[in-house]
Amino acid sequence: MKDSFNLKPFLVPLLLSLALGTIFIRHQAKAKNEKNTQNQSDIYQKINLLTEVIKKVSDNYVEEVSDEELMMRAIKWMVHSLDPFSAYMSPQELKDMEVETKGQFGGLGIEITKKDYYILVISPIEDTPAWRAGILPGDRIIKINGELTRDMTLPEAVQKLRGPKGTRVVITIEREGWEEPKDFELIRDIIKVKSVRSKVIDGDVLYVRLSSFQENSSEELKNAFSKSGLYEGKIKGVIFDLRNNPGGLLSEALKIGDIFLSDGVIVSTKGRRSSQSYKAHKDSFDFPSGVSLIVLVNQGSASASEIVAGAIKDTKRGIIVGTRTFGKASVQTIIPLSDGGALRLTTAHYYTPSGTNIEEKGIEPDIAFKPTRVQPISELSPQELIQRRDNPELDEAVQFALKLIKPLPLQKAKEN
Repeated sequence: MKDSFNLKPFLVPLLLSLALGTIFIRHQAKAKNEKNTQNQSDIYQKINLLTEVIKKVSDNYVEEVSDEELMMRAIKWMVHSLDPFSAYMSPQELKDMEVETKGQFGGLGIEITKKDYYILVISPIEDTPAWRAGILPGDRIIKINGELTRDMTLPEAVQKLRGPKGTRVVITIEREGWEEPKDFELIRDIIKVKSVRSKVIDGDVLYVRLSSFQENSSEELKNAFSKSGLYEGKIKGVIFDLRNNPGGLLSEALKIGDIFLSDGVIVSTKGRRSSQSYKAHKDSFDFPSGVSLIVLVNQGSASASEIVAGAIKDTKRGIIVGTRTFGKASVQTIIPLSDGGALRLTTAHYYTPSGTNIEEKGIEPDIAFKPTRVQPISELSPQELIQRRDNPELDEAVQFALKLIKPLPLQKAKEN
């Protein structure tokens, strides 16, 4: 006969633990609900406070200001206070941004960001009013038409710099080494950005200049490769110039990274909500493996430029030459809003294939090179500027790159 098993000693503790567990879960749920209720109550109190402040300002401020204007200012500063790249965009500002990424807009031709009390020039766009006037990366715009930029948001500054072709704008610039700021009077023009310029130099080296990452930049780059004879074996080395390239579309940076890399990670993004790795595809690989590659960068190389340069550096596909890059590793997402505008919100940071976050640190070149003499760009005439643009051989950094690329195959150059 089998031994009987008495459940009583176990049943009471089991039921007690289940009861206590149920009570604990209910207590947790209740506490969570109470916390959510408290949070909602706090939010409503802050909204009521905001409404009260708007009302008090509207009623008592020395100058008349509408409730709507005050509310829009509150929204703009709420978003802008998060970081220099996040912003609320009105329907018109959103439209302007969409036009810009297509490569044509009216203005001066400079990529800018907000930093401290001024607007910082990341880079002038080639062959534009700002470029011809001698505006340089690192210049600080402290006034636009006499108005201080200290309290301007980035979209507000952009809107003030843009305007119809032929109209005048005066920007006040602070520059390192100057004793006092200087005014630059510029005439707005239609900015048609041709993102790729190329020329075969020294017989069998292709010089390619990418000024921005906009729609179809990757196709323009492939066309430049095709016209040069790269695919027929006529080109032994490529100098890929990303200097003063302020970035642009992430999608184009990925496509261009895909051209140079046959496999592996191009870039990865990490945000609060999600993370993602973008990998190169062998079927998109479009750059002959036996061709040497040198990438030129400087302080004006930012964002998408740093994605491509970082991928090439970390995978040892080419040599990075120049000075440390700008250091913008944040990803902005455009989030549509009910009023027809949008939020441009930082939703992630990107990391190079080695896992490096370059925010504010930039990418260090494999080989540092800074011209021994400062080229007096601001003193050159438009004709001289165009001559230098069309003849990259006149550029000291290009000459330095030629000395690296001509006598040595890729791997030897890397080792030296």
